[in-house]
Amino acid sequence: MSKRTIILECGADRVAVGVFSGSPRRLCLHAFDSEALDCVEDEGDVAKWLAATGAALRPLAARTGIRGGVLVVTPAHLTLTKAIRIPRVGPAQREKILRFEAAQHIPYAPADVAWDSVVIGETAGECEVLLAAAKRAVLDPLCALLLEAGFEPRTILPAPFATLAGFRLLRPDTEGKNPVLCLNFGSRSTTLLLFESSRFAMRILALGTGDVAPLETTRAKLPQEIARSLLHFQWRNDMGKPGKILLAGNGAGTTELAEAIRGKFNLPMEVADLRRFPEFSDAPAGGIVQAGKSDLLDLVGAAATQFQPGHFPIDLLPTGIRESIGSRKRRPWLIAAAILMMGALLPPLFHFRQLADEARKKTAAIERELVPWRQRDVRNRENLRQIGELNDRLKNVLQIGEKRTSWLALLSGLQEQFERIGDVWLDGMEEVPAGEGGARKLLVSGRMLDRLHPLATTGPEISFRVKTLLAGLAECPLVTAVENERFDSRQPGVLKFDFVLVTDPMRPL
Repeated sequence: MSKRTIILECGADRVAVGVFSGSPRRLCLHAFDSEALDCVEDEGDVAKWLAATGAALRPLAARTGIRGGVLVVTPAHLTLTKAIRIPRVGPAQREKILRFEAAQHIPYAPADVAWDSVVIGETAGECEVLLAAAKRAVLDPLCALLLEAGFEPRTILPAPFATLAGFRLLRPDTEGKNPVLCLNFGSRSTTLLLFESSRFAMRILALGTGDVAPLETTRAKLPQEIARSLLHFQWRNDMGKPGKILLAGNGAGTTELAEAIRGKFNLPMEVADLRRFPEFSDAPAGGIVQAGKSDLLDLVGAAATQFQPGHFPIDLLPTGIRESIGSRKRRPWLIAAAILMMGALLPPLFHFRQLADEARKKTAAIERELVPWRQRDVRNRENLRQIGELNDRLKNVLQIGEKRTSWLALLSGLQEQFERIGDVWLDGMEEVPAGEGGARKLLVSGRMLDRLHPLATTGPEISFRVKTLLAGLAECPLVTAVENERFDSRQPGVLKFDFVLVTDPMRPL
């Protein structure tokens, strides 16, 4: 036998728990217990049902000693189911379509419900999908009550799907025959299933068998609702008429109800026999079923979904609660992992601490040896600074000396050029204003004598002499350019001239 699983049925009129083990071909019930609720008369009051469920969970957990992860079966009347048809597409595209269709067909805001879907049939061009949803306002406090009682909800399975799995476990023979009509009576609702060989249709009827008055109402209205549902299945799902009726639940043994249904449809009728499934590990668990209790179908069907393949996977456990439970389950492992990690880090930590202490001692020894060298380095830096200051002072002194002799050099250059050309004298020299940071400019004026033509205007020879003079001045070391030349030859035998000398800014005057 495989590992055990715990099924917790939170019904409309009781809370039941069963411990099962199984394999694909076997199912064994090891323990069973239940606690009745005292809120059956408060129909429609979910708050009172939650309070009664919480009050029943505590003594049930104390009496059985069962704790840990459980599969929770929720009442059928708190579940909304809707069959839809969508195009046959890939998984990613199907998920987008299902989200859109769920928002359209579920009459609540998406954030207020937990919903899931399962494919129940496929054709060449489309899929038939069954949506199931329940309000978070019910599921969240129910999970809180379960955790408070010591049960950890790992899956929330709506009762209609547990009923479906239970009837499939009984294997009604539908191969080559008419479908089988399966009815599971509850105190607040009735689950209707129509089986064929490879498909089914489902509907939840708001007709229960809670007490005398509802029972009379159920006996009057239920056959009509069943007939309407069968017509709908024939029209929408193209399913045939049933050839047999199978009953289960706390109203399966009610003679008046069974006769009302038989009188309406005139079909063979049987009560679900759970004596073949499951096996029993002890007398108390087996005696419950052997005594004729046929209301364990949902409990046994939910257990079958955990061990046998082919069942439809539906889970309405809210994502936030699933993450919270997963985080709480991982917490002890994370703590253990942290402790192991700290233990694993201690030897390297001590080793590297010892290495660090040795490195600090060696560093201190090296620092003591470097003290005189550092002092010598400080003295060298101070000497270099003083040498730099002296070099700057020497440079300033040399520049001052150059400035003192630059005028002499400029005038000496002018005199040298005048003597080389001959018959030239200087009339005047003045400074021309220059822009800020620009080179210094000097306006030089003078005259040149033309001995060959003393009584006539100057000729080409004296022009050549002037150009030679200007070219020589441009080659003077302190001059960078000669510009703005002007000449006046109106006086016979004499050529007046003036020009601007641009001095070298690197060798200022």
